[in-house]
Amino acid sequence: MNIGELAAAAGLSRRAVRFYVERGLVAPPQGRGRGCQYDQQHLEQLRRVRELQSMGHSLDAIKRIQNGEAVAPSEVEPAVRTRARHRATLTARLWTRIEITDGVELHLDANKHNPEVEKLLMIANLIRQILGRGAEETRPREKDGQS
Repeated sequence: MNIGELAAAAGLSRRAVRFYVERGLVAPPQGRGRGCQYDQQHLEQLRRVRELQSMGHSLDAIKRIQNGEAVAPSEVEPAVRTRARHRATLTARLWTRIEITDGVELHLDANKHNPEVEKLLMIANLIRQILGRGAEETRPREKDGQS
């Protein structure tokens, strides 16, 4: 297979495949230039590199593992595990922003609270009264500040 086919099969970019070959983590292709070919062994090497990376091993440690050298558990990068755990817990929210008065805003998670506009205006006016401001009309704004 050519580099594009190998990259697609491994779920990587061509650039990543070339990088791993340059680092010696994957065997060089057979042939040179546009005619070079990769086989199933190259694909298995790429999969093994990705597996070891997901376990927290650095590229240097992966190279040593491939050479049959031992890697101490203390050399596993804990930040990789931490990033993967945090990435899985990310969520997206839609917020509604209401400017009450100069320097005062009300933020509502639109997925949890979606009151009618009239009720939002009542809330804004009540807050202005509590703060001693005028009860001028306010309209809800989207997150970017547009009305």
